[in-house]
Amino acid sequence: MKVLHIINDLKIGGAQQLVCALLPLIANECEVELLVIHRSGDVCSQLNDPRVKIHYLDCHPRNPLVVAKLLRWLKRYDVVHVHLFPSSYFCAIASLFTRATLVFTEHSTNNRRREKNWLRPIEQFIYSRYKAIVTISDQTRDALSRWLQTDDKKLVTIENGICLEKYKQSEGNREDYVIMVSRFEPAKDQETLIRAMQYVTPALTLQLVGDGAKLEACRQLCTELGLNHRIRFLGTRTDVPQLVGRAKIGVQSSHWEGFGLTAIEMMAGGLPVVASRVEGLQQVVEGAGLLFDAGNERQLADCINSLFADREQYTATAEACRQRAQRYSIKNTAHNYVKLYHSICHKS
Repeated sequence: MKVLHIINDLKIGGAQQLVCALLPLIANECEVELLVIHRSGDVCSQLNDPRVKIHYLDCHPRNPLVVAKLLRWLKRYDVVHVHLFPSSYFCAIASLFTRATLVFTEHSTNNRRREKNWLRPIEQFIYSRYKAIVTISDQTRDALSRWLQTDDKKLVTIENGICLEKYKQSEGNREDYVIMVSRFEPAKDQETLIRAMQYVTPALTLQLVGDGAKLEACRQLCTELGLNHRIRFLGTRTDVPQLVGRAKIGVQSSHWEGFGLTAIEMMAGGLPVVASRVEGLQQVVEGAGLLFDAGNERQLADCINSLFADREQYTATAEACRQRAQRYSIKNTAHNYVKLYHSICHKS
């Protein structure tokens, strides 16, 4: 079976990291390749399996000419698996001129398109072009079903996973810093974490990993609050497991999430994790790490301070988080994707 994955770019992000971890495992059972619309980002440095060919369209991901360029690719494979908007739109339109079997993974519980009801009929048409739609959590499935106003049997939940061994092996001597690894984009809420640092014990500093449109605004906020000496902006990094392995506490502050892959990575690295109480993320963290109301910097600071001050709570929470992470192996995710590919090809 020949499978092609298509994604906008390889910038740091949950979808990109999932694809790069997933494809080498899928390659154990299928012939799999990756097509990247726009040559940007370096997450592919983690994808060094010679069995997985990487191709680039070298086209801006929002350029409508992508549709024409996609046509010859869609004809070559048994399954074409698409990630993220606008690739989802362009592949759906291109499929009108081919007999491609399309799969799409929905990576979030929310996006800005869902704020515009006039877009719903267009979205219903786009999603109808896919043979199967994978949702990465039950909350993601429910949110998409409400938006599309359907209980379509095409929606299949396959939870994300990570390479657990990579994070376990990277653990080292803990240093007194809090870490958050996320792109600076609307779904993420670094601002609340930055504000929380006003109330966090001075013994702790903060390291923010990632890049994106909100980065400069967050730098400015940091300056306005007089926190430049306590907060470091590290940009895009390829040594995230090592940074997690040395951190004291992990934070995932978000406005919304589809799943919470970064939270799992931090938990697998032995960190007690503090996360926003939002759909997708809450499912992953609740009962292991600590939750705070999204946007509440005082509550977030209290969670961080309690973990730092109470050694017993710190140790117990870190161990609970480590145990929770064991549920989310990338091997299970890959196995379930391959089962889905065989299932939809058999039905075709």
